Amino acid sequence: MSKKRKKTNTSQVRKRDNSPHNNPVLKKKYLKILERVCYQTDCETAFKLLSKDEKSNAFGHRVYVGTIKFENKEAVSKDALEFFTKYVQDFYAHSIYKLQPDREVELTNFEILVGLQFLTSLDNVTGERKNQLQIAFTPMRLKLGTLQETIKTIIYHYAITSNSTNIFSETLYNLKFDFNVKEYPTLGMHYFSTLEAVPCRSGNYIENGKLRKVFQLGYLDYGFTMNWVFVPVKSLQGVYRGDKKELPLCIQNHAYNRLFERLKPLSGIDIIHQLSYTLQTSLKIEIYKGNILIPYFHINLKCGYFLGVINKDRLIIKTFLFLTHHYTPEGDKLEKVLGLSKEEISYWKIGSLENFFGSNLETNHEMRKAFEDAGISHLFTVQSLGCEKEQRNYNWKALNEYINLGKTELFDEGAEDEILEELVEEGLDE
Repeated sequence: MSKKRKKTNTSQVRKRDNSPHNNPVLKKKYLKILERVCYQTDCETAFKLLSKDEKSNAFGHRVYVGTIKFENKEAVSKDALEFFTKYVQDFYAHSIYKLQPDREVELTNFEILVGLQFLTSLDNVTGERKNQLQIAFTPMRLKLGTLQETIKTIIYHYAITSNSTNIFSETLYNLKFDFNVKEYPTLGMHYFSTLEAVPCRSGNYIENGKLRKVFQLGYLDYGFTMNWVFVPVKSLQGVYRGDKKELPLCIQNHAYNRLFERLKPLSGIDIIHQLSYTLQTSLKIEIYKGNILIPYFHINLKCGYFLGVINKDRLIIKTFLFLTHHYTPEGDKLEKVLGLSKEEISYWKIGSLENFFGSNLETNHEMRKAFEDAGISHLFTVQSLGCEKEQRNYNWKALNEYINLGKTELFDEGAEDEILEELVEEGLDE
């Protein structure tokens, strides 16, 4: 006896579309964000003019910001992974890095991108309705600017952040930014952040029988390309005798240490950012008394010089000299005016930026004139750098009295040996 066949259901089975594009909860949430953007940009009434289809169109052109990705994660340190992951999260979730021209608008950077992406979606509207909506949302355009300019600003922030954290004696990091229209997994404009670990360029340098590591300097441009820095030989004014046309610019860790130490209380990130800016835009070489000097400016304030030497077709930065130090044009002028030796400058602690914060020389005309004659009175305007520091006036009166008394007593026991040791370490002892 044959078995009866089961009847097959020939009617089509309706499948549920679970894609984000057809997710009503996600759509409602996204449109709430857009509504907030409209409220903050004086377009609350304009939002109410949108039809159901126009709101669906806005959702179909939505913004998606992905989590940070890593090109070679095994080369990324734990600290760098945590720092850049948090940086990207904060960049879009908060308003600490303002992207829009109107600073009064209280929106996160993600919300700004939502608003700008919505404005581009209006290009898909046709006829008189398009003209009506563009007029209605004019305040938003004025407050948020353009998507193109915003993308440039994001690229700028990413490159600046990478350059401000890269110390070239360690693994370097390149935080890249990209964007693309995608249909999967979420239809809309996708923004990507990718971190690349770049190995540093290191070499050896033997000085006085001691082996030291040196590292080539560089910077990331706005195309997220690492540019290693080379110095044209013609700028060395005959000091270099070799056959190369340009020399790699390298640095010792000692120079980094002196730079941070002598520019306190400025933050390390700010200092590295200014160094990067100098390498990109205003790297200059000066030859003074046979020494190679590279001026360092913090914003527009001249703070000192890097001292360089040539070794095996490389220009190596050995140390950082503050502006009052000997072996700098300004420091030698100050010695002439005040009659202070290099040991005395160190002893009286005027060889670093720190004691120029909060200095009040209004009543000490002699000392102020001495710094003016040396061309470095601008050091007393360091407050303009905006650095927070506990106000503690340096005792310029005591230094002035010491100079006028003929410098009868200088050192505590052992101080002279300590200063001489530092000068030998920097290769500046006579």
